[in-house]
Amino acid sequence: MERLKYKVTLITGASRGIGLATAHKFAQEGSDLMLIARSKSLLENLAKLLNEKYGVKVAFAACDIAKPEEIEKAFEVFKKHFSKLHILINNAGRGIFNYIQNGSVEEWKEVIDLNLTGLIYLSHLAVKLMIQQKDGHIINISSVAGRVGIPGWSVYCATKWGVIGFSESLRKELLKYNIRVTLIEPGVVKTDWGENMPEEWILQRSNMKALKPEDVAEAIFYAALQPPYVSINEILIRPTEQER
Repeated sequence: MERLKYKVTLITGASRGIGLATAHKFAQEGSDLMLIARSKSLLENLAKLLNEKYGVKVAFAACDIAKPEEIEKAFEVFKKHFSKLHILINNAGRGIFNYIQNGSVEEWKEVIDLNLTGLIYLSHLAVKLMIQQKDGHIINISSVAGRVGIPGWSVYCATKWGVIGFSESLRKELLKYNIRVTLIEPGVVKTDWGENMPEEWILQRSNMKALKPEDVAEAIFYAALQPPYVSINEILIRPTEQER
């Protein structure tokens, strides 16, 4: 049963990990897709696969969410292919392990611009369209790191705390337009996420029975599937053995 048939979903960070699993899940459920990621070749292959396998319309744009001008170009591509946007999934994100004394303005800016500023700007563009429709759903992927401080991940945590505050404020702003906002907060997920990770972190992650990207995609789908009068505001999802 195609439970998202006639819906249009935009997914960022769609070429890998949670974004890739979500693209497959939503295509399987009948949603047409706009996919955004940095790799044009990965997007081309994914769009072709999803179209052939599930028969849905798939458009894409290679885009660095950290750059506003690229977001604008990607959104123009979206508007060439679709007249409505029902679901925005802000999934693209980046984490660089580094203690604050060893960091740099350039490094911090890269993470903040992608994880927070880019998410806000894409939401801004999507909301203007959704307000005209008087309908829409924004699903922001935060993290357990938006609830607890973690040494070495201070800037990443700051962005994810920011996503939580932004999402709750946005939810209240958009109530009158019938636009829902959902926050998804995964714990450890088995992906290639994370840069400059110390060996102890790599070992700990490899020894844990972590979430699969498909597990998080199911949580996203659950939130998206609810009837218009039901708003799933927040889903915190961890591996059973994850303590923090």
